[in-house]
Amino acid sequence: MIVKSRPAAAKANPPAMPTFANVPESSLLRRGALAAAAVAACAALMPMRMAQAQASVPAAAPAAAGARDFAAERKAIGDSRAWTNYRFAAAERECYSKFFVTRCIDNAKEIQREELQVLRKRELEVGEAERAHRAAERDREQALRRAEFEASQPQRAASEQSSRAAFEKKQQEQQLRDAQRQAEAPQRAANAQAYEKKQSDFDARMREAQQKGAEQARQRQENVKAYEAKQRDLEQRQKAVEERRAKAREQQQGPASAPRPFGF
Repeated sequence: MIVKSRPAAAKANPPAMPTFANVPESSLLRRGALAAAAVAACAALMPMRMAQAQASVPAAAPAAAGARDFAAERKAIGDSRAWTNYRFAAAERECYSKFFVTRCIDNAKEIQREELQVLRKRELEVGEAERAHRAAERDREQALRRAEFEASQPQRAASEQSSRAAFEKKQQEQQLRDAQRQAEAPQRAANAQAYEKKQSDFDARMREAQQKGAEQARQRQENVKAYEAKQRDLEQRQKAVEERRAKAREQQQGPASAPRPFGF
């Protein structure tokens, strides 16, 4: 076990710390003396361990004013427990040089047990204090949150009232629109009926125009066919007229005279 260096003040005036070896065996036989020695050892050891723990705490993170450093106290208790076990081991080794070895070891164990009981009691007290401190911190936090909640209650009430008023206004506007739509329903129905009639009339006119267009297209085709037939008939009559004229001219000229040998 490595023993930490003690502060300078502790070195200057080291407290009297009873050890297992320097307690007389006649005194060790008495339980009251054992308890007194254990309490004295623990009481003398605790301030030094607390000083060591406080000295080992970094300066950058000092504890709050008035607040207990439970971690430092637990560390001091742990160091004291280790110191007690170390002293028991040293006393046990020393007991082997005495005549009544078993009695010496039993006495050393009794002192160790008494000191460990004191440390255990102290450890329980620290744990209880820490739990109470944490409970108080939780109570303070809850009280703070409750106070903040109560302080913000008027603002929340105002916000809720504003939101409720805005919602009611929107509801009224929606009801007004619904009523207006219901009032306009007959007019919309009449407009829809007029539109349907207009659309129906338009469709009828479209069908009529399509029928007229188809009839006119058929009539144009028939006219084209009649015109082409008329042109063919005219051409045939013209050809017949020309043939009759040619035949008439041949009849008027008579038969052609035979050619004369001398040309007269």
